[in-house]
Formats: sequence, structure tokens, C-alpha cells
Amino acid sequence: MSEFQVARYENADITTWDFAMFKAELQSGLDAYAGLVYTDETIGSAKNDRATLNKVKKVIEDARKEYKARCLAPYEALEPQIKELVEMVEKQRTLIDETVKDYENRQKEAKEIEVRQYYNRKAVVLGTYADILYPKLFDKKWLNASTSRAKCEESILIAINGAVTDMEAIRASGSPFVETLLDIYAETLSMEQVKAKQNELETAAKKASLTTTGKTGDVIAAKESVQDNILPVKAGCEAGTDVKIYVTENQWKQLSDFMKAIGVRYELL
Repeated sequence: MSEFQVARYENADITTWDFAMFKAELQSGLDAYAGLVYTDETIGSAKNDRATLNKVKKVIEDARKEYKARCLAPYEALEPQIKELVEMVEKQRTLIDETVKDYENRQKEAKEIEVRQYYNRKAVVLGTYADILYPKLFDKKWLNASTSRAKCEESILIAINGAVTDMEAIRASGSPFVETLLDIYAETLSMEQVKAKQNELETAAKKASLTTTGKTGDVIAAKESVQDNILPVKAGCEAGTDVKIYVTENQWKQLSDFMKAIGVRYELL
């Protein structure tokens, strides 16, 4: 695009531009650059062409920015007054909003008391796990004003029955680690994590039974490998038998689960 063609639009009001003509002229000028290959010897030409295109871009951009500022000027003059009106409304709206929210919160607190009382009556079937499971089973929708008492109570019963079904399945599994698995369920409300823990404990139990037949050297080597991570344990029944067990942190976790499963009482020193 020639300097003359650029200058034609440079000082003209953008609202007077013939955009169709400008676009056609622009495309014609750009086509002249299509397929050009610049070498080290013609780098001077490349710089000149870049300067020409920079100027064309600047003409367009300057016109756009000037027109935008001109369009926004009336709005910017009114904006402070508009914001002042909004702030006047917002000040009173906030006061009312606080009153409404306080009322709604008190309603939810009262409803939660009713929900917990109903849950306590129906969650007897969960035994000692009822309190632990409540936060996991709780659904904040129960407190919504749009949730009727009947719908709320129905939802609570469904949640309790679901937990009962899962816990019965755990007990019916016949695993020697039932108590531990029930604890995992109460903490996570996840049967997948229960199954993962069951597999972990059963695998550890199998390995433990195999190591009892291992060679003395293997046992000594295993003991030496954990000397830097000793966890002293006082273990035994009411008669009281003191032992020291050398275990890693992960091994202790598995061992404590196993002891709990077979009813061994222990005390950390």
C-alpha cells in the first residue's frame, strides 16, 4: 500500500471511512508481499516493508482508539453519578439482606436440630457408628426451606438404610478385620476404600504367616533393616507381657490393624 493511500485515512474521521474500499485497497497492498522471500542481502527491504505495515497498522489502531474514547466520553461523564445512585441503593439493600440472612440462618439452625433429632431416633440401627456417620450422611439440602419435612425425613431414612446395607455387607464378608473395615467405612463412607483396605490387610496377613517359617538369617536381616525406625510397643493381655517390636511406620499400621482384628490389646509406650 502506497504512502498516499495510507495518508488518505490518517487524518480522516473513522466514521467517514469507506470500509469496503479501504479493505480492497489494503488487500491489494498486502498481496504484493505474499510469497516474498527475504535473504541476508535483502534484509534492508524487509525492514522497509515492516515499517510500511507498521504505519498502516498504526493508522487503523489510532483511529479505533480515538473513536472509542469519543464514544465512551459521554458514559464516563455520567459513570460517577450512576455509581452514586447504585451505592445509595446498595447501602439499604445490604441492611435488609443482613436481616433476611439472619432469619434464614436461624431457620436452618432450628431445622438442623429437628433433623438431628430425627436422625438420632432412626440411626439406632447404626449403633456406635451413628454419631461418626452423621456428618458424612448429612445433606445440606435437608435444611433448605423448599425441602418439606416429609421429603427431608425420607432422604434421611434413605441415607441411613444405605449405610446399614453397606455395613451389613462388611460384616457378612467374614473378614477377620471387620472392625477395622467398619472404621474405614465410617471415616470415608466408601465401599471402594473398604475393599482396598481389606485386600491390603489380607495380603499383609498372608505375608506374616509366611515369614514365621522363614530362615533365622532372613529374620535377623529384616530386623537390622528397620533398626533406624524403632517403634517400642507394650503389648499383652491383662496378665501383661512386655515386648519390643521393630517395625517401620507402614508396618506398624498394618500390624495394629491385624492386632485389632484378632482382639489383641496393646499400649504405646
